Amino acid sequence: MPRALVGGRGDQPVRPLAGLKDAVADYTWHMAEPATDSRAGDDAPPFDPVAVDRAYLQERARRRARIERSRAQRRASLRFWLVLLVLVAVSVLLTLTIWREVERLFGL
Repeated sequence: MPRALVGGRGDQPVRPLAGLKDAVADYTWHMAEPATDSRAGDDAPPFDPVAVDRAYLQERARRRARIERSRAQRRASLRFWLVLLVLVAVSVLLTLTIWREVERLFGL
């Protein structure tokens, strides 16, 4: 509450208004009220078999997608190494062919 409403200036102590004395005495500033128990009883939550089936199917689809991503990643890795091996083989073959032609042309 601003000092102007309660009374007093910045260098003077704050005095509560006459009507607030009783209200301040009833209110505890440093304590919160205890939480209420929101449980109505020991009833189990409602069981929805359709939701269970849907969740089961969704989990199976996630598992299938995860396995497929793993397989695709392995295939991509294999393709990368095969292409790299083919490129190295072609470059070695091309280097040897060029070397032979240079030897043949210039008699080295």
